[in-house]
Amino acid sequence: MAALVKTALGCFALWVGLLMGCRDTKRDTLQAPHAADVAVDTLVLLRQLEQLGNIAYDHPERFVHNPDSFIKLLAAEPTTAEGKEMYAWLLLNIGYALRENGNILASVRYYELAMDYCITSRLDDPDFVLYIAKPLGNLYTQIGDLQKALHIHQRAIDLSKARQNLQYLPALYGNMAITYQQIGWPDSLRAACTHGLLYVRENDIHAALLYNTLARSHQEVDQLDSAAYYNELALSLFSGRPLQGDTLIWYTAALHQQSFLAGERRQLPKALQAINQALALAETHLPNGKQREKAKYYYTRGNLHFLCQRPFDAIQDFQKTLFLFSPDPRSPHSFPDYTFTEALWGLARTHALQQSDSAAHYYVKAIENAYYSQQLIASSASHYQNSAWNRKLLHEAMAHLWQRYERTSDYTTSQSLAMLMLWITELSKGRQLHQEINRSNQWAQDSVSSVRQRQRQRLQYLLQAQTMAGNPQEKLRLQQEVEQLAFELQLAENHFDQSFAPPDFDAFTTSITARSDSATLVSYFIDSGGGAYYTATVRGQSVANHIPAASLSDLPHFMETYFGYSPTAYDNDPLKYQTTASAIANLLLPTAGGATCRMIVSPDGPLFTLPFDALVKDGHFLGERNTINYTYTFLLNMQEHSPSPRHTSIAVLAKQDYQGTGLRDLHFVSHEAAYLATHFNADTYLDDAATDSVFFEALANGQFIHVAAHAIADGVGGPYLVLDHPVTLDKLQYIHTSSPLIFLSACQTASGQLLPGEGVESLNKTFLSKGIHSVIASYWTVDDQTTAALAQLFYDALAETGQPAQALAIAKRRYLATSPPLLQNPWYWASLQLTGIDSPIYLEPRRAWAIWSYWTLGIVAFGALLWWLVRAPKRRLQCKNDKTY
Repeated sequence: MAALVKTALGCFALWVGLLMGCRDTKRDTLQAPHAADVAVDTLVLLRQLEQLGNIAYDHPERFVHNPDSFIKLLAAEPTTAEGKEMYAWLLLNIGYALRENGNILASVRYYELAMDYCITSRLDDPDFVLYIAKPLGNLYTQIGDLQKALHIHQRAIDLSKARQNLQYLPALYGNMAITYQQIGWPDSLRAACTHGLLYVRENDIHAALLYNTLARSHQEVDQLDSAAYYNELALSLFSGRPLQGDTLIWYTAALHQQSFLAGERRQLPKALQAINQALALAETHLPNGKQREKAKYYYTRGNLHFLCQRPFDAIQDFQKTLFLFSPDPRSPHSFPDYTFTEALWGLARTHALQQSDSAAHYYVKAIENAYYSQQLIASSASHYQNSAWNRKLLHEAMAHLWQRYERTSDYTTSQSLAMLMLWITELSKGRQLHQEINRSNQWAQDSVSSVRQRQRQRLQYLLQAQTMAGNPQEKLRLQQEVEQLAFELQLAENHFDQSFAPPDFDAFTTSITARSDSATLVSYFIDSGGGAYYTATVRGQSVANHIPAASLSDLPHFMETYFGYSPTAYDNDPLKYQTTASAIANLLLPTAGGATCRMIVSPDGPLFTLPFDALVKDGHFLGERNTINYTYTFLLNMQEHSPSPRHTSIAVLAKQDYQGTGLRDLHFVSHEAAYLATHFNADTYLDDAATDSVFFEALANGQFIHVAAHAIADGVGGPYLVLDHPVTLDKLQYIHTSSPLIFLSACQTASGQLLPGEGVESLNKTFLSKGIHSVIASYWTVDDQTTAALAQLFYDALAETGQPAQALAIAKRRYLATSPPLLQNPWYWASLQLTGIDSPIYLEPRRAWAIWSYWTLGIVAFGALLWWLVRAPKRRLQCKNDKTY
């Protein structure tokens, strides 16, 4: 590093005094210092850069605990090529030092700062591939942001090929392979290793890295013989080589892998020998560096001690793992790294083996830290993978807490355990949704001309163009541009400049207790065996229960039978439905209909598609006596305990004509539009006027939105609304809106792919992630006429109460009270459900002059609906999403 060549600059104390005199004490946030108004860099500035660079390179212990203050010693930003290059190296060396000391989050921030600075300053040195893309990609992999890691690894590979720097490729493909391993793509992993080996030169030590990665890939699919073969190949390449620098680290990694393989085969003495050798080398040669690598070795040895039933030794190694990450005793149980989480998990298991009360403490801390770590992840795919991993930890923790709950006879202890079960369950739900909501809230602060705003607009345009493109090559080009721009947007968001705090159990408990005064709060967790845990909190009292898998085995058949594509199962035997629905209610809600008439449900797994208000208690549908709405996690409901009322107009998009599309026409959506236009201050768009651009404009304006149109739940690219162009989940990804509520009067708008720990990937969830407080959507294919009737009843009740969840419940009760017995089938009325924060909403009434202009249309529409409600129920079914087209 020519820019960091050490130079004697005189007395260090005199230099420090000079620096302090030039220091800008007003700078509060981490950013590149503002440029001084000079044409060239002063000698003082260049000397400052060089001296800070020397400290960053040789004495990281002076600043690693407060790197932001260290870089603020620089008085100004350089303006010459030489000064800019030195500044870039300074950022990189700070990032490197933080990484070596285990502060991964801060390290990512500085590497991203360096990358942005080099790009905007158009610097060729430092080398982008070696000093930016390679380490930054590895850091993304370490924190679990795997999509960003893949992107930057691929960019480094492409640049190296373009520049004919083929000697870089073995290491780059090795890094790519490790990322594939974390994602769980074994075929891609092996392909990357194979490509890397093609570029290995004779006696190139990078071959050992690739062999060791292949060993891990075979080990993960239980091909232990193949794994051992490649691990031995890796170890053999190190024989006779001096163990220093990277070679030492790679050798200890191979020993770590050897230990892991021996442990899998229960060859515990051999496993301990290998990991002890790795630790001895690391501690001897790297006493103050590679903290994260050493932490992983101690964690592995702790697991081996656990298997050998040496709990004292296991606890010591797990505690050492925690200390290497977070030596500060004030925060011993919070550090954003998954090895740290696993060490907490190891402590929980070890204490559970000893029947220690500390086990519950460490299980809870492990899940809290997993949540804390996942806040660092920006990409959805990586969120989903980490949420799935967390389910294993949650399953074990819930089983332990339930055993203690069952055994205790002390009321205070049982209350505490039930609240802990609720806490860790809700921490493990909807993490990606929570992150997207926070991300959208950040976008709300963007100015019209901001970089992020322009990037998001460009992304929406590209996604629209990709949908319209017919040429496969053009689609691929657009997809590549989308991926690159999405990566740049994530960098522009300065994700790692934000403040990430561990979750607050006390605040959660206070919120739940306060809300339970007026509503019964019920949370579910479906474990990997198909059983369920639930906690119910009402008026400050919590109870927990476990439902065996056998008791829930008939639930999927029940939902498929009665809430599928036909109402006939209920029609054929209403009594059988009532008996089954009553048994399910008693199973899932032993206190259903009891303490309060309001219920908020946080579902899990298949319960996301169960309409709780259609269950039966004491001979009545739950919806007849209870107001029920849903949330993806009670953490979201903590954000606004007493939301302010919104007074708003309504945008109505109604599309009844679908000729030439293969979809049925929707004859009754015009009644919905006419009613809303007559009674409220509504912007109404019918048929050709109901376009996707109008829809996005309404979202941007923050209006209450009513959409009466077809929706497709199982499209190739996921669910979408059918307007003039499909409104897909991808198109919605980069919007922000302050709309208080959206009513999706369409089929299956709450349906989609069920993701472990994240709920249903649906239009419903996507709108919630964009800033909308609550969404009314349908669980299954709905009847056109019934939906129009329920919509009118809902808006009547909303005008009376201003409470959306209560208004929907009132609408269903009024529908049931006025419908003949056969039309009280839940298939007709229970599909529409409200999810989210139930914020007060008051729709602006239509002005008098406008009411007179619509009176004829309103009377006709109401008369048609009234005639339908009282006529014979045997009529042709009008369905918004008939699967026969």
